[in-house]
Amino acid sequence: MAELALDGGISPVGVTAPFPLFSREAVTELRREILSEEVLDKYTVSSYISAFQGREYPQHVAPFVHAAWTSPEVLAAVSDAAGIDLVPVMDLELGHVNYQLAQPGRDGFLNTPHEPWAQPSAPEDQRRRAQELADADKGEGATNVMFHHDSYPFVCVLMLSDCENMIGGETALRTGDGRIVKARGPSVGSCVVMQGRHISHAALRAYGVGERITMVTSFRARDPMVHDGSVLSTIHPVSKANRLNYQWSMYRLKLLSERFAVMASQLEKKKELLPADDDDDGRGGSEVVNVEEMSQWIDEQVSYLANTKMQLMQ
Repeated sequence: MAELALDGGISPVGVTAPFPLFSREAVTELRREILSEEVLDKYTVSSYISAFQGREYPQHVAPFVHAAWTSPEVLAAVSDAAGIDLVPVMDLELGHVNYQLAQPGRDGFLNTPHEPWAQPSAPEDQRRRAQELADADKGEGATNVMFHHDSYPFVCVLMLSDCENMIGGETALRTGDGRIVKARGPSVGSCVVMQGRHISHAALRAYGVGERITMVTSFRARDPMVHDGSVLSTIHPVSKANRLNYQWSMYRLKLLSERFAVMASQLEKKKELLPADDDDDGRGGSEVVNVEEMSQWIDEQVSYLANTKMQLMQ
């Protein structure tokens, strides 16, 4: 984050270098599920951010996607990269897919092979032109996913296409001092972990290849006492309201209940450490509750609950 001239966030890590996360066999199985006729027919949406996205399908028709993103091994790898222990925000945000295909639309994807085949290199004159376009692209126009802040603290972006011959396709980041930095795109089966809530970013268009398919899962801190700045500004337009409202409410209420339990436990432990001559009315002179600190903490929880409501009402 410091190298990006950005403050805030829940970790000093802004964005990682690409690292391998899934084997080619695992990628093939992920592709098999997200390129299925049922997912393409029932679980694809478009928005002002991206023209063709897959959402809300893992619990219903993609058991491998769901199992992969909730596995202890994957959570450990993502958390290690992020520099903070993370968990998925909610099931709704497991395995979000951004599709870019030379032959657009449902029929183009139904004809796309499940195996992440090596995409052939374009002829030299086309590659030269593609390189010129990619070099000039700062993310202001030719993007697969336009500039935005994510709704949740961290994302893991997994590449599901073989990009050996891809030109462009990086993630463009806006720094705190106004620069545009391009983060190198991962190879097939590799990913980057990024603090997307605090970094304005865009997925640059890939040139010289037939497809660019990425899978994104969103995360928050496992520790309930860590700041959670999640919102739903980019989520409402692409989500079923009843499913989103239920999962959002449950995750926020459970997180608040965990916070209250932690604070109550801390006060109990502090009380146990008091000298024996201190009594419950505090006349012994020791203070269990710092009123100013407790007042501030309560205000923070009230604000969190108010934001929970505000996001629901959008």
